[in-house]
Amino acid sequence: MFTATPFPLGKVTEGQLQLLGEGLWCWSAEKDCNTLNCSGCEEEGCIPRRLKRLSCFFGHYKQITSSYEPQVIAGEHGAFRSHDDVVWVIKQLKSQPDIPRGELVTQIFASTRFSKPPPSSEQQLAINLAVHIMFMVNCSAQRQRFGLLEHGMQKVEWRDDFTLAQFIGDIFQMTDHPSINDTDTVISQTMRTSLMARKLKKVAGLKFRATDDLRNHLKLDEKTGMVDVFHHTAFLKEHLRLTKNAPADISITECLRRGALPRQLALEALDSIQKILFPLSDTKSYSLLRSLTSTASFDPDCLRFESTSVRNPHEKDIQYLYFGSRLADLYEELENPRPRSWVEKFLERKSRARHVMMTTVIGVAVAIFLGVASLGVGAYQAWVGYQQWRHPISTGSK
Repeated sequence: MFTATPFPLGKVTEGQLQLLGEGLWCWSAEKDCNTLNCSGCEEEGCIPRRLKRLSCFFGHYKQITSSYEPQVIAGEHGAFRSHDDVVWVIKQLKSQPDIPRGELVTQIFASTRFSKPPPSSEQQLAINLAVHIMFMVNCSAQRQRFGLLEHGMQKVEWRDDFTLAQFIGDIFQMTDHPSINDTDTVISQTMRTSLMARKLKKVAGLKFRATDDLRNHLKLDEKTGMVDVFHHTAFLKEHLRLTKNAPADISITECLRRGALPRQLALEALDSIQKILFPLSDTKSYSLLRSLTSTASFDPDCLRFESTSVRNPHEKDIQYLYFGSRLADLYEELENPRPRSWVEKFLERKSRARHVMMTTVIGVAVAIFLGVASLGVGAYQAWVGYQQWRHPISTGSK
């Protein structure tokens, strides 16, 4: 029999969201901006302003925490009894990114914060939920039953003998893609400028949908022509602020200690939206992105470009070491769209060959039509001539 308070995280106040921001990104109120009722502040560090800009992320937080229901019996309690517990677990994960998961879980829930450790299943669920909130990645404990997530995706396993740093490094691996990253070549420049979402939509018939899992960013569903876009740009900017003045060679472990994603990863995710797919300086791209914020649940912050507050001077143009291969996949789709309608599938798979065949088929069809029409006209003329021969019209006088 389950006796714990149902849905202990069902409600969240603005003050609790501010505490969450402090736990995630080390927010600290400015001396002249220390109230949630502040308005009109122009400082980038203004907490009420950041709360507003993060409305999409906080909406997602409310959604996933409101459905949390401890599965415990009489005498037991869940790992999360309040939003304060969520923030506390997040801080523990940040402080120990170099300890294997199995050991880390034991340490966290052996704390005197809990009069009695929650059941093992609750401990694992709490860690998974905290990791998702911190890094927008859906993970599962080792040997834990996987459940299907958005778009049929599964959770990725965080093994007991892997540290948090190893886990993040394992699911986000860097691979150089010269055709995308060689900025000195015409090919690379052409690929980058060709990958605007409006062109992908017009030429390749691709569509775009919002994803809340960073692993899915720029992933193309070849069957449906759907491209997933990790749209939480305000979330990414908070991570970039944490490492803005960090050394260029900062390790993943040190990034996680600050509560931040690897800087290169966050930069690529942000720039691939605002500079590649939807360059905000392009009017048509901006309009398409704005329509997605209205109709497809994209974060409205996608429309707001920030530079000096999140970016170092040398980061104006970056390489794509995490998402380069997916950008290359999109370019390949642009050059050679896959057939999806029954007519396209009947023809050649490759775009150029398919277009040539389509032109040929249309030309043959027109030629046949004209030929049949000419034959019909000729037959009619012959019939008229035959009738005139059989039945000549007399023109003589009576």
